[in-house]
Order: sequence, then structure tokens, then C-alpha cells
Amino acid sequence: MTESSSQASTQDSRQELRLKLRIMRQDIAIQQRRRFDQAIRQHLLQLVESRTASSLAIYWPFDGEPDMIPLCGQLFEKGIEIALPKISEPDHQMEFHLWQPGLALAQNSFGIPEPANSEKRSLAGFAILAMPLVGYDRLGNRLGMGAGYYDRRLKSMRDSPVPLRVGIAYSLQEIGLISQNDWDIPLHGVVNENGWFPFGT
Repeated sequence: MTESSSQASTQDSRQELRLKLRIMRQDIAIQQRRRFDQAIRQHLLQLVESRTASSLAIYWPFDGEPDMIPLCGQLFEKGIEIALPKISEPDHQMEFHLWQPGLALAQNSFGIPEPANSEKRSLAGFAILAMPLVGYDRLGNRLGMGAGYYDRRLKSMRDSPVPLRVGIAYSLQEIGLISQNDWDIPLHGVVNENGWFPFGT
């Protein structure tokens, strides 16, 4: 098998894995999802408080991802700065813009709500970056949706401990070792319904 065909085969297997995990995530029963989301929000709150974080960059839930927005409202009321990602076209870059309850949102090209008109903030200034994911392993490897927005945004910050890169997931999204590309950016840890699990410590 040539190198190019091997890479294509790896990408195909990653796509199949993404589809399988996305279906599993979407199939979580409503009541169970509510319990899981509440538990994840509580564990994320404890992480924010334990690090006395004054800022949190996070995501708007999509495709069955855990919903952290109720927690964001609580944190905002406590004076913690919250930001959501915003995708720029056509250069396919991701920036983070301030969010607060009631802020006007507009759907991007993927159908994900993002701030329509709010101030941009440097990601380097945030204490914690809570990231969505499709799958993760115990080495901190993250399998995303495949568009690479987070990896491109974090490329220059790969070796920085700030912001703390926290995957937000359900425990069913933990899988065996994920084959990684050179450009993939690892997580510092994951919060799921069972708690906070740091990597590399």
C-alpha cells in the first residue's frame, strides 16, 4: 500500500468512526441526556472554581453535543467572561467573540449559532477553552467533526498551558487510541458526566 493510499484509508476509517460516535451521541435518551448534561455542567463549574478562572471560551451545542449554555448564564452572572466561536468565511478561521444571555446570534454555514455582532477576544487571554468533540482517548487525542477549525486556531498555542484545553463529552465517546495527524492538537483533559479527567499528569 502506498503512503497516499494509506492516508486515504486512515481518513476513511476516521469518517466511519465519526459517524458511529455521532449516532451514539444523538441516540442518548432525553431523560438520560438531561442527567448527563447536568452532571457535566456541575463538574465543569467545579473545574472553573478550582482554577479561579475569570474567563471561559466555550461552544454552542450542536449535533447532540452536551449543552453547557445554562452554566454559561450562571457564570456570566458571577462576572466570568464568556466567549463563543465565530467562523470567518472564506478563510475558514475561528475567532472568539464575547457572549452574554440574550445576545443576538446568527447561524453560520454549518447551522451553528454564533455571536452576530459582539467584541472579539484573543483566545490566549482565556483561562479555559471548553471544546466539543466526537471522540477522545486517554492520551488526550481528540477526534473532531473533521473541519479542523480548532486545530488551526490552536496551532501556535500547542505547547501553551493556557488556555486549558478541556474536551466536553459523554463517557460513551471515549474510545481506544485515536490515530493522529501532525496538525491535531491534544487536549489537557476531558470533563464528562463522571468528572474531570486530566491527561499527562
